[in-house]
Parts: sequence; structure tokens; C-alpha cells
Amino acid sequence: MAENSRCVIAVLALCAWGCTETGPEPATSQRPADSGGPPAAAGPAGSTSPGAVGGASGAAASGNPDQPSAAGSTAGAGPVPTAGSGGAADTAGAPADLPASAQYDHENEAVNLDADLVVAAGATLRVGPGTTFTARTGVKVQVLGTLVAAGTAGAPVKFLGAGMPRSWHGIVVESGGTLELTHVAIGGATYGIHALPGSDFTVDHADIGTSFKAAVVQSDGSFDHTRFHASGDPTFSPVNEVSVEDVNGTLTILDASPTVSNSRFDGSAALVDMIRVGGASSAVFDHLYIADAHCGIHANGGVNSTPVVTNTIFERLAYGLMVYATKPSISDSVFIDNGNDVGFCFDATEANAPTLANNFYSSGAALIDPTCFQIGTVATNSAASANPEAGPMGL
Repeated sequence: MAENSRCVIAVLALCAWGCTETGPEPATSQRPADSGGPPAAAGPAGSTSPGAVGGASGAAASGNPDQPSAAGSTAGAGPVPTAGSGGAADTAGAPADLPASAQYDHENEAVNLDADLVVAAGATLRVGPGTTFTARTGVKVQVLGTLVAAGTAGAPVKFLGAGMPRSWHGIVVESGGTLELTHVAIGGATYGIHALPGSDFTVDHADIGTSFKAAVVQSDGSFDHTRFHASGDPTFSPVNEVSVEDVNGTLTILDASPTVSNSRFDGSAALVDMIRVGGASSAVFDHLYIADAHCGIHANGGVNSTPVVTNTIFERLAYGLMVYATKPSISDSVFIDNGNDVGFCFDATEANAPTLANNFYSSGAALIDPTCFQIGTVATNSAASANPEAGPMGL
């Protein structure tokens, strides 16, 4: 069967040099009933559908184990709307009575990103179930407008590289940009998601792994029902200072206060931290499971860093929490078989000692190292049994 390929270049989503895709045209069918979230919001008035320019053949590589064939990714695409042809309702072949919110720019497609995919400021790119983006080395998805990726449990949206860490850059949400992900898998990146200051993000039912860092967050937003998998990158080593580039951490939070809930952190190594918090942060962590790493949470932000941890399980960690001069509060949580439950309170005083209340400790008492104990860190009202509601709910 003859292949059709095209390069998507438009105000809505710009490939600097070109991206090739196989599969059906941007979908005109309604959002499936099991999409896992509310319909995406309609785009801004006057936003255009992607245009098309002839390009080299770009069928998805069939031998990539990180890229299963997407449903409907066979060749034989039909006519393509041209740039500037109007809003989503004007997409070729769309039923006249189909609401704009049900339109997708990509659905059930395999798309190769040969250069950066840019969602322009003021524009919205909507991606539907079953779509897989595979990026070349160094390529990024740059969001200045709004990117909505709405997969389903059975047909997630995937953003992949070559299957190993740093094989592509990742999704970068710029200041003013908005990222909305539901049922999405991200792998093989340097930074799976990098939310810069001034951006906004909402991530639900995501699987982020095989990346140097699963996510770097410098703005407020939320992760819910998300699995964070450490990469085991061989460059990892213990680093106290928290930064974008530090060679440690699976989720890095800098001067931001996101909410992370009903999520799991796993797949780590002896010197890898799962969550690292730096700068002024009042991040909220609720109903998490964090296991088999160096630090479950490593905080190094000074007295202005006050993370709140509730209903969380810390298991088989060198340190459940490592807290440099920060004041986290941990309650209704469960500590199981850790080397230290809380430690490394260097540069801290009694004024910003960690607080522990209503937690269960498998050792019978909280394992608090001397640096934290000497500034007054104590466990109060310790629970006699593990909180049965601790850990992720609905993951």
C-alpha cells in the first residue's frame, strides 16, 4: 500500500524542520466515552487547523520496542486541511454538528518528530487516544500555548524517544503555557516534563520513566495517579544542592508548590533520590508510595521550604526524608524498613525542625538521626498500626 507522509507546519503546531506521520487525518470523531476526563476546552477564537506541506516519507520505525504500532496508523491518509483554513469545525470531513471540543488534531496516529514541535502562544493543540509521538535526539515539544493530550487507559497518548534516557529533550512548558495530560506515557527524555516558572500543568494517570529526570517543576500545578520510574542513569551521584541540572532526583521541584497525589515512585537505585525539593516550596504530597531509593524526599530549601506530607508510605529507603534546614510536616504516614526515617537536618535550628505526628514506624519508633534529634525533632502520637488508607488511591 502506498504511503502518504506530510509535514505539519502551522501557527497551531510548528515543526521547525518537519515532522512526519502516518495514519488517519486529524480525527473528526467524538471523544470516546472512556477518555478518562472531561472534554478538552475549545481553542481560542481564530485558531487554525494544521496545514500540510509535502515532505519525505516518515513512517514510524517498526523495530522500536518503545513504540507499539498505533491503531489506525496504516498509510492512506485523505485530504489535509490547509493552514489558515479556519477553526476545528472547518476540518475537512467534520460533521457540521460536531462540537469543536470533540475535535482532535491527532488521534490514533504514529507521528515522527524530526524537529521541535512548537505549540504557539494563544494556540491549542489537542491530541486524542492512541497517538504516539516519537522524537529524534535533542528534539523537544515546546508549549507556549496549550497542549491537551487526552488518552484512555487502553489507548494512552505516548511521547517517546529511542527508549533510553536523554534520547530526546522532553516536553517544555514555557511561561504562559498550559499542559493538560490524561492517560499519557512519557519515556526516554532528558526531562520528561519541564514546567518553567509562570507555566501551568495538570497531569492525571501518567506513566513517566526511562528519562534522566521524569519531571522538573518550577511552577505550581498537579500530578495525580502518576507513576514515576527512576531511570538508573549511570551519572547519578549524591548531590545536596537541588537544581535543574543536578545529577539526581526523579521529580525535582524548585521554588514551586505543586500538589502530588495518589502516585507511585519506584525503579530507583542506591544513590538516586525520588523527590527533590529546593528553594521556597510548600509542595503538598498526599497518598504516595515511595520505595527502594536513597531518599524518598530530599529537601534543601531553607526555612522557606515547608513541604506537607500526608498518607504516604516510605519503604526500604536509606532516608525516608533527608531535610537540610527545611521544615516539612509528616503525618498519618507509614515508615517501613528504612535505614533512617528522617535525617540530615544540617544547618537547621529548633525553629525549623521537621514535625512528625500520627505516623506508624515498623521499627517500633521513629528512626531519627542525631542531626535532626538534636534540634528537637520528635515523633508525637505515633500510631500503633499502619494507616490502612496510606498509599495511592485509584492508581
